Amino acid sequence: MSAPSTSLWRRWVDRPQRVWLRRALFQIHLWLALGLGLYIVMISLTGSAVVFRREFSLWMVPRSVPAAVGTPLSGDDLRHAVERAYPSQTVVAVREPRRRDRPVSVTLERAGKTTDRLFDQYAVKDLGSSFPPFLRPVEWLVDLHDNLLGGETGRAINGVAALLVTGVLVSGVVIWWPGRRRWRASLTTGRPTMTARFAWRLHSAIGIWSLLLMLMWALTAIYFAFPDPFEGLIDFFDPDQTDQHRPGEAFLLFLIKLHFGRFGGLGVRTLWVVLGLLPAVLFVTGFIVWWVRVVRPRRRASARLAQSVAKVAS
Repeated sequence: MSAPSTSLWRRWVDRPQRVWLRRALFQIHLWLALGLGLYIVMISLTGSAVVFRREFSLWMVPRSVPAAVGTPLSGDDLRHAVERAYPSQTVVAVREPRRRDRPVSVTLERAGKTTDRLFDQYAVKDLGSSFPPFLRPVEWLVDLHDNLLGGETGRAINGVAALLVTGVLVSGVVIWWPGRRRWRASLTTGRPTMTARFAWRLHSAIGIWSLLLMLMWALTAIYFAFPDPFEGLIDFFDPDQTDQHRPGEAFLLFLIKLHFGRFGGLGVRTLWVVLGLLPAVLFVTGFIVWWVRVVRPRRRASARLAQSVAKVAS
C-alpha cells in the first residue's frame, strides 16, 4: 500500500469526517433519502399495516362449519337448499369441499353483480361472506405496498426504488462510521433531548442496528420485482439442474419468510409491525436534522439579507 493510500486509510479510520469521499457519500445519501422520502414512509406504513393480513382472513372468514354432525347435504339436495337460502339471487356455482368440516363455497349473482358466500351444509344456513368488507382495505394496502396500484409496471417501479433504497442504506453505513475512538458511543442515542444532535444520534443508532433487517427488506423487494437475475444466479451454481435440489433456494425462501414475518407466532407478527415502522422513523429523524442544520440557517440568512437590502433601500 502506498503512502497516500495509507494516509487516506488512517484518516478514514481515525477522523472520517475529514475525508472527501465521506462528504460526497453524505450528499448522495441525503438527496437520495429526501427524494425517496414519501415513498419510504408509504412503504413503511403499509408494510406494517398488512403484517396481519393472513390472520385477518383466518379470524374473519369461517374456515369450518360450527358443528359437523350428521349427514351433510350434497349434489342436487345441496343446490336446492342453497337456492332456498338465497331466494332473491341466482346461484351461479356451488363448490363442495373435500373435507367434511369445511363450509360450502357459493357464488351468487344479482343485477349483474356476483358475490361469494360460505354455506353450512349441515345446519343449512349462510355463514357469511368469503371476502368480508373489512378485508377490502387490507387488500388495497397490499396492492399499494406490492405494486403501487400499478400492476406489473408498479412492481417494476417498486424494484427500482428498492435498488435506490439499497444505495441509501449502503451509503448510510459508511457515513455512520465516526472513527475508531467514537464508534461505541455512536451505537447509542444518549440522553433524550429536543435537539438536532439527539435526532442525529437517534437516526444513526437506529440505522446501524436495523441495517441488516432493512437490507433484507430491500433485497427481497428487488427479487419480487426482478426475480430472473436471482433465479439465474441460483441456476449458475446448480451443478445438476435436472434434480430437485437448488443450492441457495432454501436461503432465498428463508429471506422471503423474514420479509413478511412468516415465522414464529403472533409475537413475531407484532414485532414485525413495530420494526416495519423503522424506515419511516429514520426518514423523519433524518429530515429533522437536515431541516435544522441546513434549511433553517439558510432561511435565517435569507431573512437577514432581505432586511439588510430593505434598510439600504430605505
